Amino acid sequence: MITKDNFKDTLKYLQFKANKTDDIYTKIYDEFECELKVDFKNQKLIFPTKQGLIVNDETTSNFSSAENFVVFECVDKLLLQGYHPKHIELEKKWQLGHSAKSGKADIYIKDNNNNALLIIECKTSGT
Repeated sequence: MITKDNFKDTLKYLQFKANKTDDIYTKIYDEFECELKVDFKNQKLIFPTKQGLIVNDETTSNFSSAENFVVFECVDKLLLQGYHPKHIELEKKWQLGHSAKSGKADIYIKDNNNNALLIIECKTSGT
C-alpha cells in the first residue's frame, strides 16, 4: 500500500523527477503539455487543472488519506494511456434518485463528446 513513508520511492518508480531544493516531484506528459506534481513540504498533490483536469473536492489533493495516493497514481496511468486531462474529473458529484442522497466518484472520465466513458473508484489494500 502507498503511504506517506514510501510515497517518494513510489514516485521514483513511476519516473517522477525530484527537485531536492524544494522537495517537489514532477512528471511531464509532453503529449498534453502538462505535468503532475507532488509538493512534500506542503503535502499537496498537484493536478494539471490548467489543461482542463477538474478537481471538484480539494480533499483529493493532499496527504490526508492513503486513497489519495492511489487516485494520483491512477491519474498518472490514465495520462500515460493517452486520456487528455480535459477528459478527467476528480470527485464528480451527482444526485442519486429522487432523494437528497448524492454520489461521488474518485475519477470520472468523459469521451470527446463529454459523455460518461468511465467511472473509477480507487481503493487501498488491507483493512
